[in-house]
Amino acid sequence: MLEVLARQFLYRPPALPVPSPPPPPLEEVWLDLATGDRAMVWTSVDPMPPGAPVVLFFHGNSENLETMRMAGLCQRLEGVGVAFLAVDYPGYGRSSGEPSEEGLLATGAAAVDWARRRQPGRPVVACGWSMGAAVAIATAAAHPGKVDGLVALCPWTRLEDVVRRYAPELPAVFPVAHRYDSLSAARKVRVPALVIHGELDPVIPVEQGRQIARALGGPSRFIPIPNARHRDLLVSHPQVWRELSGFFASLRAEPS
Repeated sequence: MLEVLARQFLYRPPALPVPSPPPPPLEEVWLDLATGDRAMVWTSVDPMPPGAPVVLFFHGNSENLETMRMAGLCQRLEGVGVAFLAVDYPGYGRSSGEPSEEGLLATGAAAVDWARRRQPGRPVVACGWSMGAAVAIATAAAHPGKVDGLVALCPWTRLEDVVRRYAPELPAVFPVAHRYDSLSAARKVRVPALVIHGELDPVIPVEQGRQIARALGGPSRFIPIPNARHRDLLVSHPQVWRELSGFFASLRAEPS
């Protein structure tokens, strides 16, 4: 019963729309995960400036690749001069399996391996929004030497800190399989990092993003966005994309 309750609270993949074939020039790729599931991803890699980073983008809950396309996020990622790999987690879109912390982190690991194998020489950046920020932070922490940068957009400290705001009685009994302890993972991250958070975020308070930035073990910047809430951060605030563009450019590899 607790497992069912946890899944209902945490994982809400949109029933519709199911991702269609990606719009050109994006390509559809399938990743084989250590859990035995397969994750569908969209990627754009060419033509890109020499040394441009590969950004692994992890979306939030109640999203999939099709909602990203509809919101214009894929076009915005292309517009900041990076190659990118946007993933659908197990149980989201057309990816197989059921969502779980293990499955989401396995997706992150497979994305890192794909980027290193297919785009050698490019810096790899883990980037995520909301729940995806938890995946990005954990992925950067788990793959030292393979991830070169981190972007956390509206990150939480721990899942239980978010749950407590809505159901104070639930964190004490929440299954161990769904912890998403971003604060502990952040302390293991040693790469350059950018943390961006809406000052008016009613879902994940801005103070949690500030705590993540302070906990990171490498050089980091914390950017609070005035008047930004939660769901409008990436679609209504150009400052976010200016900050992302500058951060990605700072990680560009020099031609050998």
